[in-house]
Amino acid sequence: MFWRILKKDLKRKRTMNIILLLFVIICSMFAAASINNIIAVTGGIDHFFDISDVTDVALSMPAESDLDDRIRELPGVSEVRTEKYIMVTSSKNFSRDGVKLDNFINPAFFISDDNMGTKYFDEDNNVITDVEKGCFYANSPFIFNLDIKEGDVFDVNIDGKTVPLRYSGRFKGALLSHESFANPFLIIDSEDYNYLDQDENTDFNGLLSMTVYVNTEDVDAVRELIKDSESVSLSTREEMKDNYLFDILAAYLLMAISVILMFTGFVVLRFTIGFTISEEFREIGVMKAVGIDNRSIRGMYIVKYLAISVVGAAIGFICSLPLTDAMMKTVSENAVLDDNNSRFMGIFSSVLVVAVILLFCYFCTRRVKKLSPIDAVRSGQTGERFRRKSILHLGRSKLPSTGFMALNDVLSAPKRFSIITLIFTLCMLLMMLMSNFALTLRSEKILWVFTVPECDAIIADVEYFKELYEDPMKYRELIDDSEKMLEENGIPGKCSTAIGARGETAYKDKKANIGYWIIKSRDDYRQRMNEGSAPQKTDEIAMTGKAMDSIGAGIGDRVRTVIGDKEYEFLITGRYSTFEYNGYCALLHSDFEFTPTRVNSTMGLQIDFDGDPDKETVERNIEKLKGIIDSDKVYTPSEMINSATGMSDTLSAIKKLMMILTVVVTSLIVILMERSFISKEKSEIALMKAVGVSNGSLILQHVLRFVITAVLACIVSTAVMMPLSDLLMNWVCSMIGDVSGMKCAFDPLEIFLICPAILIGVTVIGSALTALYMKTIKASDTASIE
Repeated sequence: MFWRILKKDLKRKRTMNIILLLFVIICSMFAAASINNIIAVTGGIDHFFDISDVTDVALSMPAESDLDDRIRELPGVSEVRTEKYIMVTSSKNFSRDGVKLDNFINPAFFISDDNMGTKYFDEDNNVITDVEKGCFYANSPFIFNLDIKEGDVFDVNIDGKTVPLRYSGRFKGALLSHESFANPFLIIDSEDYNYLDQDENTDFNGLLSMTVYVNTEDVDAVRELIKDSESVSLSTREEMKDNYLFDILAAYLLMAISVILMFTGFVVLRFTIGFTISEEFREIGVMKAVGIDNRSIRGMYIVKYLAISVVGAAIGFICSLPLTDAMMKTVSENAVLDDNNSRFMGIFSSVLVVAVILLFCYFCTRRVKKLSPIDAVRSGQTGERFRRKSILHLGRSKLPSTGFMALNDVLSAPKRFSIITLIFTLCMLLMMLMSNFALTLRSEKILWVFTVPECDAIIADVEYFKELYEDPMKYRELIDDSEKMLEENGIPGKCSTAIGARGETAYKDKKANIGYWIIKSRDDYRQRMNEGSAPQKTDEIAMTGKAMDSIGAGIGDRVRTVIGDKEYEFLITGRYSTFEYNGYCALLHSDFEFTPTRVNSTMGLQIDFDGDPDKETVERNIEKLKGIIDSDKVYTPSEMINSATGMSDTLSAIKKLMMILTVVVTSLIVILMERSFISKEKSEIALMKAVGVSNGSLILQHVLRFVITAVLACIVSTAVMMPLSDLLMNWVCSMIGDVSGMKCAFDPLEIFLICPAILIGVTVIGSALTALYMKTIKASDTASIE
């Protein structure tokens, strides 16, 4: 009997069951794909590190340093490996078919195939043991925005020596960032490497020309050894994972989307179960009258939704496979991931979706207990009404009758329509948040988190300011010459530059390697402070919260710092935010001089054109400047920030995905709800037709109900958008660096027009098309009123 009832129910409510099945498919698909993504990224990083033989710590230092020999003598050190580089300062040192490259910003590094400190892998995930003479492998930053294929020949020119090298494919390195703004690395044959390395100047005077990989039981001992060494930085195995932070963030964003979709699915499921039970009061009452207990009746509904959830989860898992591959494409191109458990975890997540749905069904069917056999006679009603009168009165209302009835319907069933409003609000917020995040992470308004003054243009060509790395005092000459060049070419402006160097900092018995940053400019630039004040003297500094926590210091404390071979004492006057040095950073007064220390970081040369030019003038000036310095690496602040963060394009892609999902989810919800309303209100619709209400008025009434909820959702989402955006953005930025006080940018056109138009437009179309079903209801159907 149960199976006959279930079969009849599945056929009779085909539309509702199909929509519910689609929700289960979407939930299962995104749950399986996002869990696979998170496991692959988080667990895959450890796997990649293990098979690459990544050590406990890695140290970057000048090639002439003897620290590697001194580290070998430390107790607890079990292994030391060195990896030396030849540094090429500009992409212009590479050419193909006589055309110089201009596709990457930062210096490129050559690695010899007989001097690899970790294991590197080709595109087929095979370990690279050697490279054919005259060939090279390159990582992702080298081929960024470059139309390249295996066999292409590039000429490399270093200090007058030219070597033709044939491209053998992309390689993957566990410790190499694959973002577009990262340093390109190339693996070449040892003979080619030795030929290029004959000139003592090719190592750029020792800047990051060697990495020492160390396995040790005592990391602190290594830190203590290098504390007085110049231009040496240390990263632990955990700190090295920061290269994959953006991939992890993208994975968790997709997981958040999956959770919201599941929540939406459960809301729809709850509505469907509640509607089914309230509609089938007669069948339930009869079953109870013939002696069937509550448990059996609830079991019948649970079996129905078990069948739907199992079918939906199976289809969702199959659909999750290509979605997982698409989500993992970028990561898998640059890492060797362990996917042995990915299929199992996908199946597990789909089974988990089924289990949660069944548990949810169990609690939602509790209403069956409240129904009795007498309900079959009373049409499911008790005859009592405790609801208050509506706040609307037809006699006093100035609304048209159709609008009045639509608004009265919404106010008379606040619980039902508030659920719809909540779902619509979540869909709107997902679109808005992704839009805000994508725009913020390429907005010039966040220059301050990179500790860079506001400007109109940024020269990011290392070849243009490479003297800064050799002698930081050259900043004066760089600024003077640049301003003179601008004046001579009719685009006058003020120049500034931001430079940084590492220093071993101590407070009481705690020590940490912290980056020190200086802004050199004509004007007295003041960095935004979260607390306290900016440095006023050369013996004062502002520090990030992470930097202060690492040594246990606070505002008002004095710290000792060794920068290069000179020791300083600084007073902490304030706390500020920055992405630089992963948030472990301090800001010096602009009059402080890095001498004789070499700098190891810079944000290029910033230019603020005279006369407050408009956007078109700035773009013309930038194009002119590119021709003057013969480089395409002149950017607007927005372009530079987009390149530095590397997340804006990803978030834009997720935003587009959310727009598609909003259309799909909204359509399904509107169709499901409207179809349910028509079924429940069939007698009322027939009665209205009997008194002369036209089909058009009825359809408009039903459409207006959904439009009201959609407009409410737009108002609510707009009201909470900015505080929620700021909260989430600051949380994300605190993971990347040490940033607080971020204010998200937003596009008024997109937020106040495009996103609401998508929601309201889909709502109108979906409800109007579904409401056409009311044409099948006749005035004679009033006979079914009991």
